[in-house]
Amino acid sequence: MSREFTIGLSIYRVILGGLILKNSIFYLPMADALFGGNAIYDLNLYVLDMRLSGIGALIYPFQQPFASQLFLLVTAVAAGCFMLAIGGRVVGVVLYFLIIILKLRNGLILDGSDNVMQVTLPFLIVAQSYNYFRFQPKRIALRRSPIWSQLYQPVATAAAYGLMVQVCFVYFFTGMEKMQGELWQNGTATYYTMRVEEFRATEWNIWLTKNHFFVVLTTYSTVIWEQAFAFLVWFQRTKFFVLGLGVLLHVGIWVFMRIDNFSWIMIGTYFVFVTDTEYGVVSQWVRQRTKRVAVPEAA
Repeated sequence: MSREFTIGLSIYRVILGGLILKNSIFYLPMADALFGGNAIYDLNLYVLDMRLSGIGALIYPFQQPFASQLFLLVTAVAAGCFMLAIGGRVVGVVLYFLIIILKLRNGLILDGSDNVMQVTLPFLIVAQSYNYFRFQPKRIALRRSPIWSQLYQPVATAAAYGLMVQVCFVYFFTGMEKMQGELWQNGTATYYTMRVEEFRATEWNIWLTKNHFFVVLTTYSTVIWEQAFAFLVWFQRTKFFVLGLGVLLHVGIWVFMRIDNFSWIMIGTYFVFVTDTEYGVVSQWVRQRTKRVAVPEAA
């Protein structure tokens, strides 16, 4: 059942929506420079890209006064509603097309996190990702037919697994691409990436990359882990180990290189791999530990 992943899907929905909301607010002061009529990416190329993508009917007039600001505000509102599961799948579809239009208007400012959002959002919309962390008063909650729920369940299940497969594809083919690079083959890629001025977030970067063992170990282990993730994440005995390594990797990327969006969106996808039953076990363990350390009330 797709309900086995509803908690993780809901958590990922909140994270994805939150990142889109953050980006929209971040872009707002620079809206005209990034997306306006005279933005760094030519408006005519945007129109051509929209038509070639088959969505020419959705061409937005970014050249109009305050049009860019309005578009970002609408995107921010849609992202906020998606976070809270307001509007359900309808809002999800609207948000998907909004980020597609934004990407086609100026893809020069986007990074790997935007691609991950784009390829996983359709699966997230179809899957059962609206069951938790939602804002919907019970008195207006929609009641679905049991028959419809049974018929839709296989579709939602396929979408949940489809999202996880997409994550595996991202890591596997990223690892394959790295294996073709000379720096990754000779074990020095970490040295150069951590020392690039734009990504050198801490003074520790220089100190760490002076250690040859650290450079070689992190370079090769990154490639091996990315290749192995697509296979080991499906087995109960290895799933949490490989997910734990992924958290360490992306937190490290965030701390030492300040690549935040990509790190958080990838960590967000990990929640989907954890079943509702496993979340229940963790919740029960936390409650038991809390009871053990609870301070007795004074007599």
